[in-house]
Amino acid sequence: MTLKLLKQRNVKSIIYQGIEYFDIADIKNNHSDLKINIDKIITVNNVKVIKAQHVTVCTEFDVKIKGIFNKK
Repeated sequence: MTLKLLKQRNVKSIIYQGIEYFDIADIKNNHSDLKINIDKIITVNNVKVIKAQHVTVCTEFDVKIKGIFNKK
């Protein structure tokens, strides 16, 4: 996903060493249609963040899998 699209969706971000990173907690809590590559998560000032290129839109398969595991 691009920086521009994540900014349009108002995903919280920080700039660290001149690179913009996006807040994992905000993506998880407010943007359930997005998924992240967990191997690319870093921690900056005790906040878990990720670069835009490691965030993608969930596929239909992802949505179905989430539905299976979220049922109680």
